Amino acid sequence: VQSREEEGTTLAAVTADGRVLLAGFQRGESLLGEEGELEQTVSELAVTGRVTHLALDVDQRELYLVTDDGHLHYYDVQDKEAPRLLDVVTVAPAGGQVTALEFLAGGISVLVGDSTGRIEQWFPVRDASNNYHLAHVRGFRLGQAPITAIAPEFYRKGFLAADAAGVVGIFHTTAGRTLLWRQAADGPITLAAMLPHADGALLVDGSESLQRWSIHNEHPEVSWRSLWGKVWYESRQQPEWIWQSSSASNDFEPKFSLTPLAFGTLKATFYAMLFAIPLGVLGALFAGYFMHPAMRKVVKPTVEVMAALPTVILGFLAGLWLAPLVEHNLPGIFLILLLTPLSLVAAGWGWDALPEGLRRRVPEGLEAALLIPVVVLTIWLSMVLGHPLEDLLFDGNMPAWITSELGIDFDQRNSLVVGIAMGFAVIPTIFSISEDGVHSVPRHLVHGSLALGATPWQTLWRVVLPTASPAIFSALMIGLGRAVGETMIVLMATGNTPVVDFNIFTGFRALSANIAVEMPETEVHSTHYRVLFLAALVLFLATFLVNTAGEIVRQRLRRRYSSL
Repeated sequence: VQSREEEGTTLAAVTADGRVLLAGFQRGESLLGEEGELEQTVSELAVTGRVTHLALDVDQRELYLVTDDGHLHYYDVQDKEAPRLLDVVTVAPAGGQVTALEFLAGGISVLVGDSTGRIEQWFPVRDASNNYHLAHVRGFRLGQAPITAIAPEFYRKGFLAADAAGVVGIFHTTAGRTLLWRQAADGPITLAAMLPHADGALLVDGSESLQRWSIHNEHPEVSWRSLWGKVWYESRQQPEWIWQSSSASNDFEPKFSLTPLAFGTLKATFYAMLFAIPLGVLGALFAGYFMHPAMRKVVKPTVEVMAALPTVILGFLAGLWLAPLVEHNLPGIFLILLLTPLSLVAAGWGWDALPEGLRRRVPEGLEAALLIPVVVLTIWLSMVLGHPLEDLLFDGNMPAWITSELGIDFDQRNSLVVGIAMGFAVIPTIFSISEDGVHSVPRHLVHGSLALGATPWQTLWRVVLPTASPAIFSALMIGLGRAVGETMIVLMATGNTPVVDFNIFTGFRALSANIAVEMPETEVHSTHYRVLFLAALVLFLATFLVNTAGEIVRQRLRRRYSSL
């Protein structure tokens, strides 16, 4: 029997002659708000076999029946006059039978205990046709004796089970953990109940003696599997990595998978380094080896000043200015990425084709200044050509075309925006350390290589790069550590959606941003609070390992090339 003031009362019963009856009672209401007569609806369910167990959910919408042939029948009973059979599955093992049936907290999953000592969890999921069917999610073994009692917790996805041999176990479904296994009596446990706060349990054995247990079970939902593995949550079609720490629903189950957060951190780092490494390292090689000293005195301090720019400003600009700009000019952005390298190569070829006398008018090492108008012109031309190209090839809306034609999600605040913004935050570090390493290569090594007939490029590749490799590698590792721990840019320039998707056009949620967002709102000493500290520890270990590995490699490179 289940009863609520809004839904009325629903009763499901099995008669002595084996019939299954469903009755609904609802008190009518007059136009003036006065209580009317009690309305009654009775229907009979056509069930094959003798019903041994039944369970009705608290919302009076679903009814589960177990028959003596080991089948579980799943009914939709919202319409009391015409209940619908949605699915029938076999739940009893071969040669065994079902001995217990209970709802898990929340009324979505059912726990089925059998005569072999196993407890199986089932809940309804939607198939491709949007129809419900029952899915076997996970199972637990208590012992070899038949299960005699199942007592679910009131507010968590844990339960207590007892068997005919007097063994009692406490389990947590989502974490897949067996929390307790203990011999509680010499005979069978006939009745069991959990206290409302899950801090105790009541057991009745075959001799009708009552046991009261005190239970300390603070954070059962946390396990290696629930933190890092795929978990099949209720109402989901398949096991997934999910981070969802809160909801407006009272029966909500928190989901604490760190995998999407760690993946988001790696995704942000990858796209940031993809943007920063070529510009930072190649720029440092040019500035430290080819650039004119007068120009270097201007360029190097300017780039280093960029490191002092607060990342909150970069995140603000990326989220409110750069993200809409990229979305509305996406073809132009890709044209910039394509045409800029080509225009630089073409400019270099054109410079080489000029007469020798004309080229000598520009001091050696200042040629790069002539590329500034080339880059500016290329960017302007790309943005101008972007919209006609978008109208011609992508029906005037490239983001919508990517979603509709390619089936790729597109978010305004995506990994491309974060990669550009974080790249600008990381470039000064990589550039400065790499440039110092290149510029510190002893001049006698460079002059000796050139005196032996090597070209400047050969000298750069065979002498300068190996000697400066410890500094360059250190720069990359420090830049990588900076990208891994970045908070404000990934907080402000992404959608902060915890997804496991390497798509450059979607966002993510990083460990650092998640800590910044949720730590002020979490309850102290709660499971959520502790998991956030664990996330911070994971972030610390990641940066520590990266920096340690970088230092080890740097020391080896230094010893290898110290004899030059």
